[in-house]
Parts: sequence; C-alpha cells; structure tokens
Amino acid sequence: MITVDVREELSEAEVAEVAALIAEAAAFDEEAGFSTVDLTADQDGNTEVFHVLSRLTPGLHGSVDTPVAAYLRLAVDRAGGAVAQMIVRPDFRSLGIATLTLETLSAREGDGWAGTGAVSITCWAKGDHPAAERMSRRFGAEAEGATWLLLRGQERLMLDPADEAAVLTARHDGFVHEQTDVRYVWRVPVPADT
Repeated sequence: MITVDVREELSEAEVAEVAALIAEAAAFDEEAGFSTVDLTADQDGNTEVFHVLSRLTPGLHGSVDTPVAAYLRLAVDRAGGAVAQMIVRPDFRSLGIATLTLETLSAREGDGWAGTGAVSITCWAKGDHPAAERMSRRFGAEAEGATWLLLRGQERLMLDPADEAAVLTARHDGFVHEQTDVRYVWRVPVPADT
C-alpha cells in the first residue's frame, strides 16, 4: 500500500514535493483551522531532524506515480524528547496511511522509537483534529495540555483553559472561544538494558 522512507535530509525535489503537500493540506484544512507542518522548525543545532516520506505504491487508486501521501517530521533533542508534525494528503485521509506509517516506523531497529533516539514524542493537534485523537488512543499517547484560541474581532488570545480567572476575564472582555488545540505526549517504551 505504501512505502515508508526515513532520512535526515530531503533532496531539493523532495522539499518542493513536501512543500506542495503542506500547501495543499493547509488550503483544504483552512476553514477548520487544523495544524500544518513547518519544514524549518527546530533548526537550532540542538535537535536531529528526521523526515519520513510515505509514498503510495504504483497502481493504488489508479495512480502510476508514487506521490507522497503523508509526511512526518520528527525533531529529537539530545535527551530523547521529540516533537512530531504529521500531515496526510487530503485525498488519502481515512485510509489508514498515518497508522500504517507509525506502525512501520515502530518496527524499525535502533535506540529509542524507530531508531531515532526518541523516548517521548509530543505533538499538537490544532483544532482538536479528530484523526489526531484517534491516533493518540491507538498508540497510547495522552492528552497532557490544551490551549484555547479566543477571538474578539481581529484580536486573538491564546489561553490555558485551566486558568479559569484568565478565561473568565477574557469572556467578560468580549472574547469568544474559537478553537481548542490539544497537546498529546506519547511516552515510548524503551527496553531496559540487559
């Protein structure tokens, strides 16, 4: 169904292909406010970035090409904390491509998750994306935080919903709850040294 390739750098053609995927998904998801991927995040030298390209196998959905169906960007810090960003091409959503990608990666050998050294993976689901919630349950990630986006005209305010005083003040000042972003954390089981 798909091939999954992990690499530390993308070729110029792959960067263009992934950028087009990100733009296509962002345009499709704009109204819902779902998250997108930043190809340039975490480029401070303190993280190692892994790029995962999931491509359709030729013939799937009548395609003779092998387009990128999903892209995962994993930035791993020196302590094994990772930040993940994943996007699936809109035409290929709800087919299990994200699940298959993560299952395939989980089978890779090496230190930490998928040989990347990651022992905990954090990702944000902007707009509380339903697919992210399903994936978190499937892989045992826990929702560990949330942020509310509140709007008043053109003004935007991001608040922790647990900060009741700030939420009440914002609502009193005319801000309206627009979107909930959820932070999921997946603690990867790491085998004990023998």
